[in-house]
Amino acid sequence: MAMTKREQAEMQGLRQELRLAKALRFTAAVAPDVPIPERYGVLAKGFLFHTHGDGFRAVPACSDSCSHSFGSDDKPNSQQARRLYSTRLLALRACRNEAEQHCAKLLAEIDEAIEKEEGK
Repeated sequence: MAMTKREQAEMQGLRQELRLAKALRFTAAVAPDVPIPERYGVLAKGFLFHTHGDGFRAVPACSDSCSHSFGSDDKPNSQQARRLYSTRLLALRACRNEAEQHCAKLLAEIDEAIEKEEGK
């Protein structure tokens, strides 16, 4: 039996509520597992992430003993060596952990402000 448009909209709404409820959790921190090369001229390849701006990215990266690259794994182009994640999955897990820690701190600050307002 096919669902009506109203039932389909309700189902979509329930799916969204479930996604949001599942998103409110804490995950374990993930440390980069690809070390910075000790010797000059050696290139380590892996992944890096960032959560700046409107979203997130987990992309190929590389690092040598004194520089790194974000978004390319063939030639470093930014100063400072970086430890990398060996897989995109690990980088995404680390990205999620960083984002949830940031959001938790922000929510704690808001809660503190609410408590102060209620205490007036």
